[in-house]
Amino acid sequence: MKKSTMMITGIMVFLVLVVGITAYLNQENAARKTKLNDDAIFTIYDDGQQIAAYNMVEIQAMGEERFQAHLKTNGKDPIPYTYTGVLLKTILEKAKVCFQGKTSVIVSAIDGYVVSVSTDKVMEDDNVYLAYMREGELIGTREDGGKGPYQMIIRKDAFSQYWCKYAYSAELK
Repeated sequence: MKKSTMMITGIMVFLVLVVGITAYLNQENAARKTKLNDDAIFTIYDDGQQIAAYNMVEIQAMGEERFQAHLKTNGKDPIPYTYTGVLLKTILEKAKVCFQGKTSVIVSAIDGYVVSVSTDKVMEDDNVYLAYMREGELIGTREDGGKGPYQMIIRKDAFSQYWCKYAYSAELK
């Protein structure tokens, strides 16, 4: 066996081990995220500490609104949709987060995607929503082909590139 073949085989074995160990260590975290997704729990963190968690009924009771936003995907023309959700700032205010000295809200998704939105943008009226319905239907979970149960939508984002599907938490930084 050539030296280069042995080296490539060794690297592949090492990578398989790294992936396996990482998957094992992340197993508990993945199970926790799946439960949050299944229960439609949205969690609020402030400086790394969980300060609130709301289910869909509690979020709806904060004052749901219907709004239009344009979804643009893969070079296609934007498509206007009517969404139902609650302003993210309303949810954060309900959780009594401290905005002083904070510059961004980090929204995390079940699939590992993370979006940072400035607090100024979050505090704008009629802009950043946590949506759970589109065209009168629940957005649905990842498992059933949806983009939720929650999707963070920045209404004034013309290209919808900073939206976050499968959103499960927000943290002020």
